[in-house]
Amino acid sequence: MDRWDIGCPVKFERDEARYDFEIVMRSQARCSLNGCVLASAFFPDGGQHELVLYPSMFEQPREEQLETLVHEIGHVFGLRHFFALIGEQDWPAIIYGQHKKFSIMNYGVDSKLTDADKSDLRDLYDKVWSREISALNGTRVELMRPYSSQ
Repeated sequence: MDRWDIGCPVKFERDEARYDFEIVMRSQARCSLNGCVLASAFFPDGGQHELVLYPSMFEQPREEQLETLVHEIGHVFGLRHFFALIGEQDWPAIIYGQHKKFSIMNYGVDSKLTDADKSDLRDLYDKVWSREISALNGTRVELMRPYSSQ
């Protein structure tokens, strides 16, 4: 979380009785011909979800593990992959801010948390919270109540 610095739009609190997501460690790797999934998450809505970690993540160098977690936390904030408009067309995606190849929301050597990632995220949340932005490219932006607040 500290790596997101000024970009972090929310606060986290541990509460075993009420939660919006939990961190789950799978015992089996999830691999294909393309490689192994290290972790997965995506849940900017009012439900309960999982941030899933796979054993393959812990076979990576420490910095890769940290960058993977920073990337997955980006999904928790509602961010999509850099390549979402091309490679994930089944799910709507909108480009906001600086769309640069070097982004924590990319993969491999192009996946680096940048100042643009942080400032774009902070700017987006600030404008949504202030109601300056209510839609992006015709898609309505909806504020979600955390599951734990219901």
